Amino acid sequence: MLPENVSMRSKPRGVGDFVLGSWAKTGAVAAVLIVLFAILAGLVFTGRLGDLRYANIPLLHPYPPSGYYLNPFNPGDRGDLINASEAARVKSDLLADGQIELRAVETGDANLVTQADTGNSATALQKVIGQYNAQGIFARQQSTYSAIVVGRLVDPNAPSVKWCIQEKGSATITFLSRATGQVVRQESFQFSDKFWLVQANGRYLITDAQISNQPAAKP
Repeated sequence: MLPENVSMRSKPRGVGDFVLGSWAKTGAVAAVLIVLFAILAGLVFTGRLGDLRYANIPLLHPYPPSGYYLNPFNPGDRGDLINASEAARVKSDLLADGQIELRAVETGDANLVTQADTGNSATALQKVIGQYNAQGIFARQQSTYSAIVVGRLVDPNAPSVKWCIQEKGSATITFLSRATGQVVRQESFQFSDKFWLVQANGRYLITDAQISNQPAAKP
């Protein structure tokens, strides 16, 4: 007699159980092999056997592998993968850079720009701030994003720069008098902008941009 805290792991299996279990497993394995053979035959027939390494076969060969995704700016190349962790870091730094830029424009302090921008982007933003200061105005911007896409795309002005983020959405810029705080004018628009970033002193700074704005549709 077994002690009370010990139980039999399973009941004896009959011959029928072994046969049924064996056939079920054999059928499952056969189905998987048929699918793999069909994929392989199709790739051989079309001359695309090399594409097999990009095949997404759940459990056996998931693709893209965990922690990566296909580069959204190069969809034709399934071997061009983006490290999701590094992309998240680039995105986080860009959003932080944007907040610094807004503060620089609102305060009129061009010295803040170099905390967020470098290269062409820093030069362009400092010029805008200088123009606003000369006009005695400053600007506040409110944005709503519909998409933020992170990937690699060569900067047309600097081929060595490849981290790129595309932002899409809508925004309203309010221009105010620096002397009185009175609203001078407002501009609302849809945007689809690209920003290129480089790593400097442990974080990513904006080095170049392509700005594409369209006036917002009137209600």
